[in-house]
Amino acid sequence: MGFYHGSPQAPPPEDKPEGFRETVAIVWAVFSVLAVPLGIIFGILAAVVMIVMLLAFNILAGGLAILAIVAAVAAYGVWEAKHPPQLE
Repeated sequence: MGFYHGSPQAPPPEDKPEGFRETVAIVWAVFSVLAVPLGIIFGILAAVVMIVMLLAFNILAGGLAILAIVAAVAAYGVWEAKHPPQLE
C-alpha cells in the first residue's frame, strides 16, 4: 500500500507560516507598482467627469476646459520639439 499512499514515514515538518511583516511587504510591493497607473486612470476619470459637469453647467465653460487641455498638450509638444534629449 505504500505505493499508493506514499511512504509510511511521517511527512517532514512544514515551514513556519509567513508572518505579518512578510504579508505587509508583499502588499506594499504590489501597491507601489500599481500606484502610478491607478493614479493616472483615476485622474483621467476625474477630468472626464469634470468636463462633463462643466458642459452640463455651461457649454462655453466645457469648451474652454477642452480647449485648455488641447493647448496644454500642444504646448508640451512644442516644448519637447525645442528641447530634444541629449544622447551621449
